[in-house]
Amino acid sequence: MSETQVDTVYIVEDDDSTREALGELIRPTGARVEAYRSAEDFLKAYEPRNPSCLLLDQRLPGISGCELLRQLRSEGVPVPAVFVTAYATTPMTVDAMRMGAVNVLDKPCCENELRDAIGLALSEHRKQLRRSANRREAASRLEQLSPSERDVLTRVLDGVPNKQIARELSVCIRTVEARRSRIYKAMGVQSVAELTRACVSAGFVDA
Repeated sequence: MSETQVDTVYIVEDDDSTREALGELIRPTGARVEAYRSAEDFLKAYEPRNPSCLLLDQRLPGISGCELLRQLRSEGVPVPAVFVTAYATTPMTVDAMRMGAVNVLDKPCCENELRDAIGLALSEHRKQLRRSANRREAASRLEQLSPSERDVLTRVLDGVPNKQIARELSVCIRTVEARRSRIYKAMGVQSVAELTRACVSAGFVDA
């Protein structure tokens, strides 16, 4: 993720005056603002930018706010959201939070509360992006390992000592040590703990 990327807040709000007021409130924070009258308009134009968040109403023409989040989740787009709505029932709030909303605010809401919620959503998306980047890098590094190195890796993660690994694989201990050294180098780690974290991140082993 580039350090020069600008935060993007996507406003999805059908009321023109509210949509404009929200944009004027957010722009001074330095975030880029893209505004849409409906979820459908947003989906047609949306191109993932990082980091970003959604600022949306629940009642929209066509697809509702919660339905929009549900569709994004089903497509593997975990962009966090902040709801600003006059229809924040308990079931709707629970549904929104399950779909990835970080907060549900009553309309009209306090400006500081809104800015704080947006800041939290953007921070959460940055964390998601870092995890995704780490996962991709770890998976790419794993692909560099040969089958014989993966045999050693699996046993190292299980806590098997080098001597036992050598016996199980019918190789000398120096061979195990050499393979283990190549594994550490390929994965960019210096300890079993770091190796384990990298393999968990890559999905090679369960957390």
